[in-house]
Amino acid sequence: MGTLVALLAGIGAVCAWCVVVLVRRGRRGATENADGLLIEQAARLRAQQSRSAGRDFRSHPHRGPSSGSGRRPY
Repeated sequence: MGTLVALLAGIGAVCAWCVVVLVRRGRRGATENADGLLIEQAARLRAQQSRSAGRDFRSHPHRGPSSGSGRRPY
């Protein structure tokens, strides 16, 4: 019974820590300096390119340098 209480207390402590971290992270406003804005802009651009590359792969999953012969390069 003591182990169960200790386990639940540990899980509760981890949950409380996660809540504190997320609340602190949410309170931060937008970046206020030019370097931070450039970093955020670059991150948004990379995320957009990553999403579009993923959509392109799902549309044409077998397209690539070895797809000309029609056989898979196993």
